[in-house]
Order: sequence, then C-alpha cells, then structure tokens
Amino acid sequence: MTSPPVIYLDTQDYSRFGDVLRGKSDAATEALFVALLSRQQAGDAIFAVSMPVLGELLQYDAAFRDTTIKKAEAVERLCGGWALAYPSRLVAAEIADAMKRRGILPASQDTAVLSADRYWYPNVADAFDEFPAKMKAALEEELGGLQLSRKLRRGTAKHARRLDFHKVAREAAPEMAAEYGLPVEVISGSIVALLRGKIKSEEASRRLFSAIAEPVKFVETYFEKVETDRSLPKWISGTGAGFHARFIQMRENLQPFIHLDSAKTQLKAMLPQAARAFAEATLRLGLSDTGEFGLNSVVQDAALSDPMLPSEIEACRVVSAILPAYLGQILGLTGAEAKIERSFGGDLIHALYLPHVDLWRGDRRFSALLRDAAPGYADRIVTTLKDLPNAIDGWNAKSNGRG
Repeated sequence: MTSPPVIYLDTQDYSRFGDVLRGKSDAATEALFVALLSRQQAGDAIFAVSMPVLGELLQYDAAFRDTTIKKAEAVERLCGGWALAYPSRLVAAEIADAMKRRGILPASQDTAVLSADRYWYPNVADAFDEFPAKMKAALEEELGGLQLSRKLRRGTAKHARRLDFHKVAREAAPEMAAEYGLPVEVISGSIVALLRGKIKSEEASRRLFSAIAEPVKFVETYFEKVETDRSLPKWISGTGAGFHARFIQMRENLQPFIHLDSAKTQLKAMLPQAARAFAEATLRLGLSDTGEFGLNSVVQDAALSDPMLPSEIEACRVVSAILPAYLGQILGLTGAEAKIERSFGGDLIHALYLPHVDLWRGDRRFSALLRDAAPGYADRIVTTLKDLPNAIDGWNAKSNGRG
C-alpha cells in the first residue's frame, strides 16, 4: 500500500468550501466538499496548505468576520496539520537536496518540504537573534526620554544594564499570553527560553509560530490581536501587483514596434536568456533563507559558483519555463496578444509547489499555460475542481496496481 496522494488546492477552492460551511453554497459544491473530505478521512488523500494560499484566502474585514473564519475552518477540515514550506524555505530545501547529491551536505540533512505539524510559516530566526539586543535598546531609548538629571539618568542606565531580561520576560509572560490569546507556556517556551539561553533562535521561532499556525487561531491572533503587522496577506498580493505593473510597462514600451516580424523574432531569441535570469533569481530566493537545511556561507558560495545548479532545482526549472511562456502570451509572440492578469504573480508562486505534490489545482488559463510550459508535470494538474475526486481515485488505483 502506497502513501495517499498529496493535493494542492487552489485558493478559490477553499473559498468555495468556506461558503459551504456558511450555508451559502450550492448543492453541487457541498457534495464535492463532502466527497473530498470523505477521501481525506479514509486516508485516501492528503490536502496540504501553503502560506501563499492562506495569504490570499484570509483577507480580513471585521464586518465579514464569519466569512474569513469559515474559510479558515475549511482549510482545517481538509488539511488538518498538513502543510508545505514557506516559498523561500521550499527553494532552500531544494538547494540543500542538490548539495546532498554533490556530497557537500550530509545525506542525513532533513530537507522535508511537507510537514504534518502546520509548518507553513517563515523561519524568522534572524529576528529572534536580535530580540535581546532590541529589548535593551528599547529600554535605553525609554530612559533617554525621561526628564531626569544627568546623575540620576546615569545611575538608572547603570541599573538597566544589570537587568535580568529573561526574568523580566518570565514575569511578563502571563500578560503577553493574555494579550495575544496564547497559552502562557507558549511565551515561556519560546521567548523566555531564548533569553535564558535554553534554546536557539530557530527553535524559538518555530515554537512561537506553531502556536498560531492553525488557520482559525491565526485569524484570531494575527488579524484581531496584532494591530500593526499585515505583511503576510499583503506579501502575496503585492507580488502579483508588482508583476502586473512591470508587464504593463514592458508592453507599453514595446508597443511601437512589437507588431514587426523582425522585433518578434528578436524578442523570441531573448527568451532563453530571460529564462536563465529568472532561474538565477529563484536560486537567490532560496539562498536568502539560510536559517535551516545547512545552507551556511560555504554552501552558499558553492551554490553560487555552480553554473549547473539552477537546472537541477525544481523551482528554478518551473519559473524559467513559466515566465518566458507568459511573456510570449502577453506580448503576442506565440499567438494573439493575451490579457495581463493581476493574479499571475500569485499563480507563479503556487506553481513552485507543483513538483512537491501529486495533484495540483489552478485556474483554467494558468493550468493550460503550465501544461504547455512544463509538460513533465502535466499529469499532476487538475484543471477543474469537479474532476478532483476521480483524479484522486485514479491516482490511488494506479499507485496500488489497480489502474
């Protein structure tokens, strides 16, 4: 008996299933949700969520809180604890795999992209490394603003330097936990443990984030208790807006002569060069995430000096195939000039997960583009949601010798 297929749903799929849970859907979609849920519960399918999906899905407006909560519940019902790595972590894992094949990293190095404990969030170990220093700097800044005599200020600063910050954090843990709706042991087991030197920053990051990684808890904490940071949801939409603006500008710049056959021929000839540039940019994305997988400075230098490496990294291959193909569409190099979509940036990030799952969902146009640009993965793409139950059954039958 083989493992069940790992399935990556489109953001809109979870949105539709959120409507089912709100009682605002149609009978066909409700039946489809039940069919997929039954396969998950029977152990015939694993649905895995990612940060790009959550970033698109969990947009928040207090007036429509139930809509967001039900979307989050739909993710929980289907995925349970299964999740795929944050995009830069995913690429970093692929680089580490290549380095294992070269003998630069030990074969025992863990490079798993799929986790059963909701590890969809970023590794922010660097921020935790700086946490003690930031606490001290914040205290000194506060003291500097007090209207005290020079002598008293010096004396106060002297005592502040002797302050036991882990004791302060331990005493503040109950208040911090109450403010963010977290168990006290989460704060004491992450921030306090870090300040006491009991754990490293990477483990502190993992412990703190894991407490809010459950989608409903994430909504309640991130949107309803944290007042200043909205970077995760905006990260994915900002990527899409950036691509959209650059593509619009590119087409406008080329408009005066793009209709000429000579210009089209020249632009087509430049696409392979663009593909290499996109692959290198993707490689650097992975190398920017150095908190895990053994990607220290020595390994990074080895990666950057290896011209063959991008061709071995799945994410690099996917990106370098998709972007030139999309440019060909929107510039009219491969047919009629196609519409530039705001969703393309998000679609591109979702495509990074294609090599790591068995069945993958996307919208109709992007799925068609992906089939043509990356034919090696075409059999994993399920274009319409209603076809997914049969695709799951077919995958299981084939994998178990019945197909």
